[in-house]
Amino acid sequence: MIWGHNLLIISNINLISFVICLQIFTYGENDFFGSSAYGQTLTNASDLIYQTSNSSFNAEGTINTILFLQDGSNATKAIVKDINTNSSSKYILGGKWRIDVLKDNLTYFKSNFTMIEVDGGGIHFHTIVYRPVSNESVDHDIKDRLGVLYKSKSDNSSGFKCNVDIYTNGVLEWKDVPITVSLVNEKVIMMDINDKKSLEHFLKNPLYGLINSIDLVQK
Repeated sequence: MIWGHNLLIISNINLISFVICLQIFTYGENDFFGSSAYGQTLTNASDLIYQTSNSSFNAEGTINTILFLQDGSNATKAIVKDINTNSSSKYILGGKWRIDVLKDNLTYFKSNFTMIEVDGGGIHFHTIVYRPVSNESVDHDIKDRLGVLYKSKSDNSSGFKCNVDIYTNGVLEWKDVPITVSLVNEKVIMMDINDKKSLEHFLKNPLYGLINSIDLVQK
């Protein structure tokens, strides 16, 4: 009994430490990322350069973030309507992601992560899956095409825009959701999910994570 009690205390301390570290990360790095609490994209459209370098790579990493509604005013109150999110709670997200790019074009993007309240309640699971646009015209301007890699002029970041399907506990919940994914300084990933299409399930926040590896593909 004593061992079990001590183990519970240690687990709680680890959880609290994890939450504090992520909160420091969220607040302290906010200026660096150039993103507010409400899911604004990392870069402005005028700041983007669409590459012609035929870059090919595979990247993998983890999801490490805390979500909570940071402004309680009526103007920014979340419109959450599903049973899995409480807009007054804080959530820890943890999981994995992978991206494959071939000649500046996204070929694969998937993320699996757990979403749970900081008190251990409300646990559920999400899968984000890249959904290619099969009928998109190749005549579109490159900046209007989805899944094309871009770089930022002002900082060492790259990314892409695409549509994804989002599953909750293995069931498709939101289809064709626009998302912007930014890779910052080859160390951090930011996923900015369209609020309206996902019913603000992620509380108007982008999802942050770590880039663990980037492997160049030889052409």
